Amino acid sequence: MRLLRFRALLFAWIIFSVSLSGFAQVVTLTGATVVSDPGIPIYPGYPDGHISYFALNDSVQVQVWAGYESYISSGSDLIHQDSLWGMVLAKGAPGSFDNGGAWLYSVFRITDSHWLGFYHAEDHEFAGYENIEKIAWKSAAQCESFDGGKTWIKNGQILTSWLEKPFSPAWGGTGDFSVVRDSINNRWLAYYVCPDGIGMAESKDALGKPGTWKKYYKGSFSTSGLGGKGDALSFSKGKYTGGNPSLIYYKPLGVWMLAYHDWADKGIYYTYSYDLEHWEEAHLILANPGSPERIWYPTWIAERSDQYSDGKLFLAYAHWDNINLPYRNFELAEVHVLGLSIPQVIEEGWFTQSNLVLTQSTNVSLALCDAFGRLVNEYYHEKTLPAGTYYINLEPYLAPGISFLKLTSPEGEKTQKIIRF
Repeated sequence: MRLLRFRALLFAWIIFSVSLSGFAQVVTLTGATVVSDPGIPIYPGYPDGHISYFALNDSVQVQVWAGYESYISSGSDLIHQDSLWGMVLAKGAPGSFDNGGAWLYSVFRITDSHWLGFYHAEDHEFAGYENIEKIAWKSAAQCESFDGGKTWIKNGQILTSWLEKPFSPAWGGTGDFSVVRDSINNRWLAYYVCPDGIGMAESKDALGKPGTWKKYYKGSFSTSGLGGKGDALSFSKGKYTGGNPSLIYYKPLGVWMLAYHDWADKGIYYTYSYDLEHWEEAHLILANPGSPERIWYPTWIAERSDQYSDGKLFLAYAHWDNINLPYRNFELAEVHVLGLSIPQVIEEGWFTQSNLVLTQSTNVSLALCDAFGRLVNEYYHEKTLPAGTYYINLEPYLAPGISFLKLTSPEGEKTQKIIRF
């Protein structure tokens, strides 16, 4: 019986394959609003990187305000953060790797009292130079709190550059990151800025301690987080090169979504992945209005978390009216998603399905075509569907070989390639 079940599961694994070459999602933004200042001293320069946001209990949400010194507040939601906890993480002493600031980017509650943090550190000291412009050499570090986030202990760097810090002020290092928990593979993943794009590193230590991180290099996590070389992910190279990535797991589509800004002031891009390692080509979702305005520092925000969404999703970001002025706007826009999930094989009867996900009412057409583009089955034809998740039964129509699911909406046509052996 056990052998039969193993063969059945093996069959389910090899019978159905999905090519990730088709970008089968559309993301749009609406209704940007400015989040008001609840009394945080660093608010005029916020956001300045990734925003950590999570539930303290059923009615209270915690927000971490990351800056050269980091603060924590709590309230009913992101807009109503009315309880200020004060500064919780300060810059280091002269001569330290974080003498220029400690931006608490990613925070996780291990228990009610034990919290884990990862912070962006800046070194502003360059021998013999005053560095009035506060040019930074960057790194990533780990810290812990044992009193529910009120005070923190710094445990040291986890990611540093393979390049030497120069003598004269120059932007560089390894920072501008965010961390996610990959529970399926029991690991922490950090997505950081490297010289030619966005790299990634992993730690399989329960607390992501210093010395346990490996950078992704030449196809595997093989080099030390401290000084080892790392490769940029392909979507972030060339014209899309950028930084300050934010990741969230979007449950309705079963994907990880990643947003980041480019360094050429084009705007904010997004991409998605099913396994956190292989990513689609990046697409622009929020264009910069043009000089002197600028839009940077995106963070995905759900109703209860910056790590997980069961449907409702927002994008927070910084918006400068004038980049030459020292303050910026903290803006929040609602995210609308239209897309197809990766098809699944359900063991009972080998039933295969995909999900069509809409977060707002949309006029759509959805058809299954063969390898030559001939219509096999039309699920919807120019039909206006309300927001929701629609289950698409593929099993009666899938023949061995290549098929395509074609989704047409006012935003254009998206195609997902399916291979059935």
